Amino acid sequence: MSHSLTVKGMHCKSCKMLVEDELEDMGATDVNVSLDEPTQTGTVIFNHSNPEQVITAIEDMNYEVSR
Repeated sequence: MSHSLTVKGMHCKSCKMLVEDELEDMGATDVNVSLDEPTQTGTVIFNHSNPEQVITAIEDMNYEVSR
């Protein structure tokens, strides 16, 4: 099942890559992170059996997550 999150505080391509790498390291599949630099917001789409674990990991990276 695919999940989608809005992530605030992502301001550059490095932020995008950090989130992608973290999700892939957690075993998430079909990871797609899009970034809107002017609003410092990203959209994260992924497949993972425990989306709460993914949310916690992103928040631990000091980003704000909303569904």
